Amino acid sequence: MPRHADCCGNRHLPSAKLLSKASRSAPMPFMEPLSPAYAGLLLADGTAWTFFAGDETGMPLARALASAMRLSPASGPAPWNLSLSGDLPPGARQPELPLILDRKADTAVTTITCQFLRICNNIDLTDQLMELGLLVGSSVESGGGLLLHGALAEKDGQGILLAGPSDVGKTTASRRLPPPWRSRSDDCTLIVRDQGGRYLAHPWPTWSTFLEGNRGQSWDVQNSVPLRAIFLLAQSSTDQVAPLRPGEAACMLYEIAEQPWYGLNSEYDKTKLQILRTRRFANICQLVRTIPASALHLSRDGAFWEQIEQVL
Repeated sequence: MPRHADCCGNRHLPSAKLLSKASRSAPMPFMEPLSPAYAGLLLADGTAWTFFAGDETGMPLARALASAMRLSPASGPAPWNLSLSGDLPPGARQPELPLILDRKADTAVTTITCQFLRICNNIDLTDQLMELGLLVGSSVESGGGLLLHGALAEKDGQGILLAGPSDVGKTTASRRLPPPWRSRSDDCTLIVRDQGGRYLAHPWPTWSTFLEGNRGQSWDVQNSVPLRAIFLLAQSSTDQVAPLRPGEAACMLYEIAEQPWYGLNSEYDKTKLQILRTRRFANICQLVRTIPASALHLSRDGAFWEQIEQVL
């Protein structure tokens, strides 16, 4: 029998108070009707989602998701379905996101209906996109994957993760990579673990671009690459790679893995948060036992990619 869950959003971003009036009034992207009615997301571990507008009020958000992720048309429901509706009355109570998801529980079709206050500006839109992305991230974590705060780069069909806290230089490093390197995402990466135990990395949207209207930027989310190595960035005067022991890498990655979820930490049920964190840390420990991790000391203008190439 199909399962059904409800959630709603409009929890404002921590940085919302710092945004200019121009950010609030910038034209919102993707306001045209969603076509096709269902947009499908297929991940490398076999997880399939569809996103669709439950009514006309959900069209802007559904369209933004489909366009930003370059999603394919879907003929109908998938095992996981996300219905979007902006019909919550002003002042309505906002229930928690249903993040305790378990893909292995059964093979039933699951539909999650997200009701939210009508989107009035780019802050609302960005807030919603980030939270809906966490639903996908939670389903991936239930299968041993992770949503990590790190840039994804590709060379010769293999992916590397450039991970680190905000302002460490992920975006700058991504932009400096020369051919045949290719930057796939510069902020977050969705890592999935398939049935054979392989880790594959999907580029993930930089949702903050929607604060200023996005201007058509998109990410090829369905196009994954095998994950070859993880590099944890640190600013330095010279470029150097230093291998990390699994325990060191796990501790460093856990802090990074928590960053996409910070917006929920102050208001989400504490018991459920502990369940999510325990699962996340177990996934990280398994990841670093399988994929080599190193510290990458990064200078402002050095050829850091040459150091990476020496250890791949």
